[in-house]
Amino acid sequence: MRAYKSGARSDESMKGVAATMDDATIKNLAAYYAKQQPLPTKARAPLSVTEWVQRCDRCHGANGNSTDPHMPAVAGQRADYHAKVLHAYRTGERKSTAMSAMSSALTDADVEALAAYYARQKPRSVIFVPVPTK
Repeated sequence: MRAYKSGARSDESMKGVAATMDDATIKNLAAYYAKQQPLPTKARAPLSVTEWVQRCDRCHGANGNSTDPHMPAVAGQRADYHAKVLHAYRTGERKSTAMSAMSSALTDADVEALAAYYARQKPRSVIFVPVPTK
């Protein structure tokens, strides 16, 4: 029996199912499926750079200027370094559950466009003032 990576049933198991059907059943199944209306695909256009930036800015701050001391700012980052880091998250070479999830859908073109975008952003100086706990 052949195994398919996509999880589809093998030819042999389909032959086994079809072998148990008589001609009338096969004709009825064919007629049933012929009457079905195709469902619209759930595919959507790839995200634009603007849409990716909006997603990135949720964590990394407006235009990549994070105000959270636990989240790195990416504004003004060298494009080659930023691209290298995003590629490392995509491949799992660099570990982060959140970044791996976000970067897994990026294409090579998306990575290059995001890296170029954030390289053009002006980094802001941020001073974090620790607040004493009560």
